[in-house]
Amino acid sequence: MIPHRSCPTLLLFLITQGDVIASVGLSHIIGKLNDHLRISTNILYCNEHQKLINYESECLRTAGITRMIYTSAAAVNSSRLQRHIGDGSQLFVVISTEPPYDLLRTLDLRFQNADFLIVIDRRIDREMWLAYVQHAFELGYVRLLLHTTPNGGVYGKTLFPKVRIDPTTVEQYLQHRASMRDLHGYPVRVAAYKNVPRSFMYVNSWGRMVYAGFYMRFVRAFLDSRKATFIPVHTPNDSPGNCTLALRNETVDLCADSLAANPEMFSLTYGFRIAYANVMVAHAKKLLSYRYLEAPFQISVWLCLVTYVILIVGFLSCIHWQQHRRWDFSKYLLEVFSSLLFAGFSLRSIRGRERYILFGVIFMTGFVYSTMYLGLLKSMLISEVFEPQINTFEQLVASNTTLLVDPYDRILFAKYNMPEVLWSVVQTVTFETLLYHRNRFDQSYAYVLFTDRMALYETAQLFLRHPRLRRIPINFAFLFTGIPMRKRWFLKEHLSTAWYHAFESGLTRKLSEDANNEAMSVGHLHYLITEHLEAKPLDLDYFVMPAIALALGSGLAIISFVIELTAWRICRSRLRV
Repeated sequence: MIPHRSCPTLLLFLITQGDVIASVGLSHIIGKLNDHLRISTNILYCNEHQKLINYESECLRTAGITRMIYTSAAAVNSSRLQRHIGDGSQLFVVISTEPPYDLLRTLDLRFQNADFLIVIDRRIDREMWLAYVQHAFELGYVRLLLHTTPNGGVYGKTLFPKVRIDPTTVEQYLQHRASMRDLHGYPVRVAAYKNVPRSFMYVNSWGRMVYAGFYMRFVRAFLDSRKATFIPVHTPNDSPGNCTLALRNETVDLCADSLAANPEMFSLTYGFRIAYANVMVAHAKKLLSYRYLEAPFQISVWLCLVTYVILIVGFLSCIHWQQHRRWDFSKYLLEVFSSLLFAGFSLRSIRGRERYILFGVIFMTGFVYSTMYLGLLKSMLISEVFEPQINTFEQLVASNTTLLVDPYDRILFAKYNMPEVLWSVVQTVTFETLLYHRNRFDQSYAYVLFTDRMALYETAQLFLRHPRLRRIPINFAFLFTGIPMRKRWFLKEHLSTAWYHAFESGLTRKLSEDANNEAMSVGHLHYLITEHLEAKPLDLDYFVMPAIALALGSGLAIISFVIELTAWRICRSRLRV
């Protein structure tokens, strides 16, 4: 065992009265525990002050160990003591005639990994102390060692298949204190619900219920290694909030899921896996066919082109009026459009040098515009063009896209600082409604996903040329998460250690990949297949461009007619004058 750098300690249980000979035996036991566990601080407890002073002076004065002395349970502040001595090995030395139930209440489920040495100055009453060991076990305290001073006896506890007290030695206690290899089928209740890919259930081809998911698989492997019995407990629905409620009510021992820390409700394994969230939004959609015609030029270029047409047509019409005293706006509008389309055009109505100058200007302008336009249009038709992609939260809000969250995630994001800009588009829906839209990759909404679940949805889109949903590349809600378990569960440290080794070895990554593939194979999500190019009936989109061209042509014709009619009436009124 690796010691903590700050002052580690052992546990607070020495229940004894004794003489000098017994004190020598006690000093030997404490010395062995301190040396083997590398203890630097002992915590002494006894509700009889003089007795505590006698033992402290006779047994521990020469031990060279820092001592913290308490003479009543009320004097023990468990939270302050925990902050002071850290999370290393602890030794609580408690001197008491009766089982110290009051001390366990004072510790408030802290120091469950500490070692308890119980020293008794009389022959051991097995029935009385067996009840105490059972009570301590139910609270998660399992490292108990009893010592009787009259005969120097040392007793350890055996928890499985039933709790009992047996004679032992300090060496045997140290050898087996951290061992929980064989639980003899001890039932462990695990909350079972569908939270793909962490935990889910399905019926296989043989009609058997399979409990899968990479958290669930890890938990089951851990229980199998300890020879415990896996007992699934189905929650009312698939919301993680029911897991939290079940842990608080102690109807389950642990959940095969990853939850953020909530010390008031449950305990967690080591939080080695840093989770963060991303917003998943619809991938930019392809432009409709009629949009391709305006896509090659930006709005500024189109404005320049409109200005050019108006100026050139107006200039040609003015020259024609000067030479022929007749206004012909529509004719020159068609001439300019013909030049831009690089079709045949002529300026026969214009006489003199002006014709050649204007012909060259219009020809060169039409050539440049049409060549650039056709080149860009061809490249876009080959490579595809999409609508602007949402890459920031501000763009998401501006697009008026609703961000769906369930009640549990709303509470979580309120606690772990969801960006304020997103709250304006958040809509809270039931967990079932969220899954309905998210599992169908509904592009009408945005979704928040944490890292492990994001990998599943990206796997489902593996064969798409363009994914339906993609993440906004901004991380938020960073969490240290772990496997949740009830606060009084005795296997907390063992599960935490196993989870640490699984993470360190890369096993969790392998389990995650396998869970993604298993979830896809049983239909929780399906691989999305790219649509094949094939002949399709004409839809409304096919007629949009002709309709736009017809409306644009009609509009220009009306404008030309109004201009020419207005000019004719002005000229006629002037002739009458």
